[in-house]
Amino acid sequence: MLFEVLMERLPQPEAEKRLKGTKMAVLAPGSVEQHGPHLPLGTDAFAAIALAKEAARKFGTVVVPLPLVGVSPYHLPWTGSLSFKPQTFLAVVEDICGCLAPHGVEKLLFVNWHEGNSPTLRLAGSNVQQKFNFRVVIAEGHLITNSLFGERAPLTHAGGMETAAAMMYDPSLVDISKATNPTPEEEGDEGHEIFRQRLVYPILRDFREVASTGWYGRPEDGTVELAAEYLEKVSDFIVERATIEFERARPF
Repeated sequence: MLFEVLMERLPQPEAEKRLKGTKMAVLAPGSVEQHGPHLPLGTDAFAAIALAKEAARKFGTVVVPLPLVGVSPYHLPWTGSLSFKPQTFLAVVEDICGCLAPHGVEKLLFVNWHEGNSPTLRLAGSNVQQKFNFRVVIAEGHLITNSLFGERAPLTHAGGMETAAAMMYDPSLVDISKATNPTPEEEGDEGHEIFRQRLVYPILRDFREVASTGWYGRPEDGTVELAAEYLEKVSDFIVERATIEFERARPF
């Protein structure tokens, strides 16, 4: 039986013991958005939770629950997609982190998979760091996976990397046989490149500006074996680098 790390599943004394013993909490911001006909709406949330659970086990701490919903307004044209306003997401994250401050927690690790969360998450991290004197580290799971696995983890939407990412959480949620009507890869890559520019860039309003059918990539490249490799190597990377960043912090 795996070492339980989801805080809501633990008795209160055990959660207290781990939080005070490690002085650390792991949080996994979510997203509920369309990922084509073959992946669950919660793909990004589930990928973050899977990685956060593995990281928390390795740190000996807990995953503090956050809502599954994140900041995904450009997916709302598809029924079932949900989104917080950035200010709502910001307030929720700050409120939950504020509950940890009086109980010995000094370090917060956010494990994120959804790039739409990133700008607001950075602001939330800065706010709670200043207000409660936490040290905050953010791990961008999708970018780490792409960096570690290269061509075996292309940054598409609902392609091979995210298929394996969903499988990290629960392979039964994936049905590659339903992966129909993809947007051509070159169209999706070109669309994404426009909004991922770093110097001068537009703001994404509707994901159809990236992929006309909502998704693109090669889901058939995602396998259970690749998912297991992602889970182990990406969580190891997160733990190693987060440890460095937490130790780098100096009191002022």
